[in-house]
Amino acid sequence: MDKNKARAIRLFMNESMMEFADRLGVAASTINDIEHGHRDITDRNLAKLIRLELQMPPAFSDFYERFKNNT
Repeated sequence: MDKNKARAIRLFMNESMMEFADRLGVAASTINDIEHGHRDITDRNLAKLIRLELQMPPAFSDFYERFKNNT
C-alpha cells in the first residue's frame, strides 16, 4: 500500500478527504499529507486501508490500473 493506492481507494469511494478521514478515524490533514507524500502511512492506518481494499468490488482493480496509468 502506498500513497497512490490510498488515494485511489478514496477516489473510487467518491469521498472527500474529510469523509475519508472520518472513515479512517484520522484528521483530514493526515489524508492530505499521506496523498502528497509528506507523511508515511502508519501501521494502524495501513491496516485500515488494507481492510478497505479487501472490501472493494472487482471494479476497483480496473479503476486502479487506469489510475496508475494517469498518475
